[in-house]
Amino acid sequence: MRKSRGSVAIGLAALMALTGLTACASEAEEPAAESPQSDITLTVSRWAGPQADAQQELLDQYSAETGVTIRFDAIDYGQLKQKQTLNMSTATGEYDLIYVPEAWVGEYTEADYLTDLSDFVTDEALTGPDWDFADFNESGVEVYTRDGALYALPYFVQTPLVVFDEEALDAAGLEAPSTWDETLEVAKYFKEQGSGIALPFRQGSAIVNIMAVLLAGNDTDFFDESGALDLTNPDVVEAVEFIQELSQYGLEGSNAWHWDEVNKALQFGQAPIGILTSGLFTALENPDESNVAGKLAYAPLPYSETPAGLLQTWGWAVPADSKHQEEAFKLGAWLTSKAAQKEMGTIDPSFISFRESLYTDADLTANAPWLPTVQEALAKGVTVPLQPNAPALTDALSVGLSGVVSSGEDPATMLQGIQDTLASQF
Repeated sequence: MRKSRGSVAIGLAALMALTGLTACASEAEEPAAESPQSDITLTVSRWAGPQADAQQELLDQYSAETGVTIRFDAIDYGQLKQKQTLNMSTATGEYDLIYVPEAWVGEYTEADYLTDLSDFVTDEALTGPDWDFADFNESGVEVYTRDGALYALPYFVQTPLVVFDEEALDAAGLEAPSTWDETLEVAKYFKEQGSGIALPFRQGSAIVNIMAVLLAGNDTDFFDESGALDLTNPDVVEAVEFIQELSQYGLEGSNAWHWDEVNKALQFGQAPIGILTSGLFTALENPDESNVAGKLAYAPLPYSETPAGLLQTWGWAVPADSKHQEEAFKLGAWLTSKAAQKEMGTIDPSFISFRESLYTDADLTANAPWLPTVQEALAKGVTVPLQPNAPALTDALSVGLSGVVSSGEDPATMLQGIQDTLASQF
């Protein structure tokens, strides 16, 4: 039976008397603040995994602060693009905020699936007063911009770096390598001592990623200024010749390795230097998992002219068919705010933001000492080719580069062959 207000009050007075509690009305506890209420439900699409699990904490926090209900659709990466495309192509309106890599943005914008966020990012009512769009890394903004319009908020990036044991280099009297020649000198020295540089030179994506950065570091590209394929450019050939020479000083077997094998060789001190992608750095600095934790330093990939980095990125985009575009953008702006990005980096040190101010944040660099080097590399951030026919090019380069490092194929001849075969597609 439902109690009357009077009976509830009498019961409370009796309880206070029994427990010896006395208080005047002015000293009574303030009633708890009610949670904000909203009739908005936002559905967020992204891949599942540890980063998604960490992000759930932030989404719960946002819901508590705003009253907005968030449905988190985190699914296997292999199914993510298919499900996003199916929903946006049929304009179901199911998704309000989607997680997209740089490789999908061109296709999505060509199909008019995404909302132009250019006006949103300058609207303080949507971003909040301290959001600071100018704090985003320029390379990150550019990768999500098409024809002057911004289609996603840069969120997360990975890039390969050179990782080396400072104590081992100091003992050998060697300086931290930066240029091609310096890196070859260090790698040759350690090869002669019985180890060498750990390299992810197996046929696959890693070696093509490294080539993209080396080209940028040599002030060149896969394409000329008109967008035509330009693999026979002497500067491109020179970069592949460097890959071939470096491979001669690789740790035994590493010309057939990918990132995971390089990580283990560095982690257990088998190689004093290697090239590794940033997503695996955390294990290197964990003293419970690594023999070299606290001994490592980081540098951009070797360059001939200028440091460069790779933009393997994810950003937050608002589908054009979302029924709550402004509310979805507000959530995206909150997730990309300095405070939320710092919290993600604290939860997961392998998370690298596009926020320039966080690369030197003392709290973050204490657990992620590679961040200042990432900032240096991403001052000139580039992607692998993203054109519609790019998979044919990257597959051909993967095979060709593998031949260059494993069987000594002539770089110029390899590149000429791919140029002759694929030039008409670009």
